[in-house]
Order: sequence, then structure tokens, then C-alpha cells
Amino acid sequence: MTNDDEPFYPDEEPDFDEPFADPAIRSGYQAALGRFIMAHNEVDFWMTGILTKAVKMLAPDGELDSFAVGDFSERLKNLRLLSILVPHIGFGGTDDDRLVYLNSTRNILAHGHFDQDPWEGTYEIVKQKRRSLVVDRLKNHNEQSIDANAAELEKIARHMSAVFDFIDSPVPKEYIEDPITLMSTGLWEAVAARRNNPPPAASESPAV
Repeated sequence: MTNDDEPFYPDEEPDFDEPFADPAIRSGYQAALGRFIMAHNEVDFWMTGILTKAVKMLAPDGELDSFAVGDFSERLKNLRLLSILVPHIGFGGTDDDRLVYLNSTRNILAHGHFDQDPWEGTYEIVKQKRRSLVVDRLKNHNEQSIDANAAELEKIARHMSAVFDFIDSPVPKEYIEDPITLMSTGLWEAVAARRNNPPPAASESPAV
């Protein structure tokens, strides 16, 4: 009997309804996503810590505490603002421009649906807009790009951790050469002195 004459058994027919994409594709995405979210959370934690220390240094009475709260984007804007306005505080470049993009990526990945072709294994991140039925299908995020972004966040987090440790140990004035930083130091020293010894109210008569 030749191969062509071999009997056909229906129960041996392939089940074309059963997905056969490599499950490692989904597992790899899950690992990269988990690493990315953990790294973003670490940046979030250290950024809040840096802001909390900075506002306590500037206003121990809590007048600036609101700068250390809010969502990630708000706190990042506050960090960038303080880095410009009070350069004598050693923020160390933690207001990294890349954090805007990386936080946007985090929002996409955290709320996006992993839509995988069960046969080919290819996938897209599907993002449903909250106030409409419009759906974005994003093909520019994959395991490799997410892993690279996670590594970038981990590097930023390590830098922020070091800044947090030393931000409340300012450089003595005699070692500061930048004139803007010196002016900022002098201004906030004057603000602190005025806070500690407020001038008499306008209605009060000066002591004789």
C-alpha cells in the first residue's frame, strides 16, 4: 500500500481552531511590562521624595507642600519649575525631558489591551479613548522597546535616589561659583530670615 492509499482517520485531522502561537511571546511581553511598571513606580517614588525634601527646605511651615502632590505629570512640572526658580537646591537634572515621553508610554501600556493574533503570534497594543469609541491600535510598542524604556527608567531612578540622599546637604556658599546659584542662595536666606523675624505690622509703632 502506498502513502496515497493509506487510510484516512478523521480524528487525526489538525484542529485549525486551536491557536498555535508561541506562548513565550505573551510571557515575554508580560515580563517587559512588569519591569517597566516597576521602574516607573520607582521614579515616581523618588520624585515625590525629592520634591518633599525641597519644599520643606524652602518653606518649613508647609506653604509649598502642594508642589509635592498631584499626579505624575503635575509633580514633574513642579520639579522642572523649582529647578529653574531655585537653582541652589541640588536637583541634579532630575527633571529629565525624557520623563514626559516615558510617562506617556506608561499610561498607554498600563491601560492598553494586549491584542495578539493567536495563530501568527503578532500583537498590537489597543488603546480605547475614554470619552469616545475611537480605538488606537499601536504597533510601535513591543517587548524590546518596552524593555529598553524600562532600563532608561531604572537609570533615572538610580540617579534620583542619589539626589534624594544629598539634596538636603547643600554645597557651602564659598564653593559655589555660578552667580545665579549664589543669588538664589542669598535670596532664600533672606526669605528665611524674614520668616523667622517678620517686620512689625504697619499699625504697630516702632519701639522707642
